[in-house]
Amino acid sequence: MVDSAPYNAFYERPAMLAIVDQMNIRNRRVLDFGCGTGWYASQLRERGALVTGIDASKRMLFHARARLNQQGESYQDVEQPAIVASNISAGLPFRSQYFDFAIAPLVLHYIREWGPPLAELRRVLVPGARFLFSTHHPAVEAQRLASDGFDVRYEEVQLVEEEWSDIGCVRFYRRSLTRIVDALADAGFVIERLIEPVPVEGFRALKPEAYAKLLQRPEFVIVQARR
Repeated sequence: MVDSAPYNAFYERPAMLAIVDQMNIRNRRVLDFGCGTGWYASQLRERGALVTGIDASKRMLFHARARLNQQGESYQDVEQPAIVASNISAGLPFRSQYFDFAIAPLVLHYIREWGPPLAELRRVLVPGARFLFSTHHPAVEAQRLASDGFDVRYEEVQLVEEEWSDIGCVRFYRRSLTRIVDALADAGFVIERLIEPVPVEGFRALKPEAYAKLLQRPEFVIVQARR
């Protein structure tokens, strides 16, 4: 369902891949940080990257393995399996300065404390490696939650529980832009680009009102950082 959902298929994913396509990732070791069902891992492989995906959910990894198995063994890192079960916050099972690039699409807002996972990520990236991630737009999210009656205390990290259609209860954490920037800086990353994505035409065809709203209030923000 996620692969065809407008906010993924026609908003976040095209914007992320447009940035990836500006980088040379062919034959580079890439860490898909919270790979889920492996959509990004598959896309990165198609671009010639040697991808290792990690996730804490065994159910997600089952689907990721099935997806990557359809691609065969091309562009596989001989030192690492394509999919690794790992709790991102508990330490990464890789040697230091191993990966050339890391990506975390719509992952970090499910983690309360960013310090330990970002420190581990810095450890396993080579000097100068880039880290690309997407997350909820701090300001727009705070406005949306406040309009829904949520007691927003903007400067704090707050647990949010919402009912999503076809999914059920979803738990994530909202945080300010300052906390996002500070977490990266404290872990040894420098922000190179901050991107507010724009939906592609396919989104307008499916959800014209939501498309118009996104042009006024972006739901996501993308950060390109460097170790």
